[in-house]
Amino acid sequence: MTHRQRVIAAIKAEKTDRVPADYYGTPEATKKYLGQLRLKDEFELIEFLDTDVIRATAGPGRVKFSRESQFLKNVQTPEEVRKILEDIPALDDLIDNTPITDARKKHPDYAIMTYGPGSIFLGANSFFGYETSLMHHATRPDLIQELINCSVEYAIAVIDKLHRDVADAVDIVSLEDDFGTQTSLYISYEMFLKFYKPAFSKIISHIKRYGYFVQFHSCGAVSRLIDDFIEMGVDILDPVQVSAKGMDIETLAAKYRDKICFHGGIDTQKLLPYGTPDEVRKQVKKIISLFDCKKIFVCPSQNFLPDIPTENLLAMYQAPRNCRK
Repeated sequence: MTHRQRVIAAIKAEKTDRVPADYYGTPEATKKYLGQLRLKDEFELIEFLDTDVIRATAGPGRVKFSRESQFLKNVQTPEEVRKILEDIPALDDLIDNTPITDARKKHPDYAIMTYGPGSIFLGANSFFGYETSLMHHATRPDLIQELINCSVEYAIAVIDKLHRDVADAVDIVSLEDDFGTQTSLYISYEMFLKFYKPAFSKIISHIKRYGYFVQFHSCGAVSRLIDDFIEMGVDILDPVQVSAKGMDIETLAAKYRDKICFHGGIDTQKLLPYGTPDEVRKQVKKIISLFDCKKIFVCPSQNFLPDIPTENLLAMYQAPRNCRK
């Protein structure tokens, strides 16, 4: 199978030759591994580790646009919030999707993942400021809802442009937002249902109209939300932060292994930085067994950081992933 075929089969819970793997690390970690393994760039590292996914991100267009931090902190009306859409330049001037089509041409046998339009919850926290945003969820829901409405409209326009520019060059669109801390949700479950589940359901439905798989990134203790992610149409949950409360891999596998694909699960907080290569290999074997070679990626529970030894990186990716009986 090609890397791309392997990834698609795993997401669909179809027969595959082996469990797909994915590498993603901070720039500092990648630089460390490249130096120690005497490789020249990240793609050489991906080839060396024999992983299956290439990340391709849009580039900036000819018009540069940014906002100051907390620029909505003092707004008082939904109409003032709505003005944020009026200030955004035309997307064809703002976003260049050429790097994505270039990645497909360069790597035809790999699954291509790109990142979807920006975070909604974290965007609200940035635009209003964290304290103001969290207070607004309780005291000014009209402002939060209008910002969410604007965010959904913008996201749909970005998705339309993505498909117009790249067609089927992309396999997976990853949406990035963080609803979990190490022990609980950032906001109440009821607030998630009220504000964010309807919004992301609309965005995900629009993405899937074009045939893309949807990955949803949320760190932390989000086990309470997994049923909702499934109802929203999420294909892949990223990451599986197994050290967070309620996110142990055995429980998740028992409950969800046929319902949603898990992207991660090899712990970056304790196992990878402090464990032995043999312990890492045993965890890879355990996860593959728990999921019966379906709907699981071998990859870390967070980005690789420089504190993870190269020998543990190699142990993780060189552990057997074969699925043939």
